[in-house]
Amino acid sequence: MTAGKSRSAGENYIPTLDGWRAVAIAAVLVCHALNPQVHPFAVQLGYAGVLLFFAISGFLITFRLRAEMVQTGGISFRGFYLRRAFRILPPALFYLATIAVLGLAGVIPFSAGDILKSLFFVRNYAALNFSNAGSWFSLHFWSLSVEEHFYLLWPGVLLLIGLKRARWVAPGLALATMAWRTWDEKHQFLAHWSHAPSLSHNFGRTDYLADVLLWGCALALWLGPRPWKAILPRRTTSLVCLGVLTWIGFYFVSNGMSHGRYFVYFAMAALVGFAVTDPCSLLGRFLELAPVRFIGRLSYSLYLWQQLFFHVDHEPLRWQHFPWNVVFIFACACASYYCIEQPSIRLGRRLLHRSTAMPVLGHIGVTTIGESSAV
Repeated sequence: MTAGKSRSAGENYIPTLDGWRAVAIAAVLVCHALNPQVHPFAVQLGYAGVLLFFAISGFLITFRLRAEMVQTGGISFRGFYLRRAFRILPPALFYLATIAVLGLAGVIPFSAGDILKSLFFVRNYAALNFSNAGSWFSLHFWSLSVEEHFYLLWPGVLLLIGLKRARWVAPGLALATMAWRTWDEKHQFLAHWSHAPSLSHNFGRTDYLADVLLWGCALALWLGPRPWKAILPRRTTSLVCLGVLTWIGFYFVSNGMSHGRYFVYFAMAALVGFAVTDPCSLLGRFLELAPVRFIGRLSYSLYLWQQLFFHVDHEPLRWQHFPWNVVFIFACACASYYCIEQPSIRLGRRLLHRSTAMPVLGHIGVTTIGESSAV
């Protein structure tokens, strides 16, 4: 499908974001497929993929909320959280129930505490121990926890401050997050104050990563309603994005966690902005290819189930050997998408239409770890 045809699906549909989501999940899958002891860059690659998810999430959620505020003058919190619940919770709960059953049956290592932390979306404030076999199978819920915290806080903040002030407040909060992270990394204030060693140098914390999401929020606010004008001069988008991606890759491979990552966090949102405003570029056309967008639509289920079929620092299980693990990942993702995600989305939509007279916003795009435009 060409870029022009894909954009005809709806004025508010952003197929380019489906492509970016496919790129993000590919980075995570490659990360977990590689042995970090042999390929040290693998962890950084997966981390970069999750950062891209966050930037997309901040952009999309704010884009939707902005459209609703312009259309209705406010935000339907009931509608927002009902859509999020029916989109995110059923697949996540089914996955957690699956690994709990397998753990209790002795098929895989079991960690009840980590499953409970994942269930209540506080996994990113617990110890992230890659070497604990029982902890591994729910470890990826740290990133879902960050997004859930964002969903909980940002709509209320946006409604309270209004759209005009939000254009300055969002980047201001991003800069404040950067300052807080720099100070807390040095003094470890939160870890000492709460007597929680697991918070020391824990780069999965929401208060450490909020700026990635907030740069995406700022992007949506500054771009405003569609149609958008390209940010970069004509025919330079693909070249600039390639340069940014090269710099991000070089940064993660060379110096990992230095203060330069602040620019990496901003660069993730910039990549999203460059591509969505110039979908006819070479990069935009690639991101809007039908197979790429299909992987993007599957990415939430892929993200949930891939953890079961990879291993780190423990003896691989029978289904964790290549290439069968890849086959099982996509099989489970497709089953989750068509048998759990889509039916629950349709159920949520029906309940929303029955419970409120406010019209539900149209299709906008499948672009975050736990976000879908189908509700």
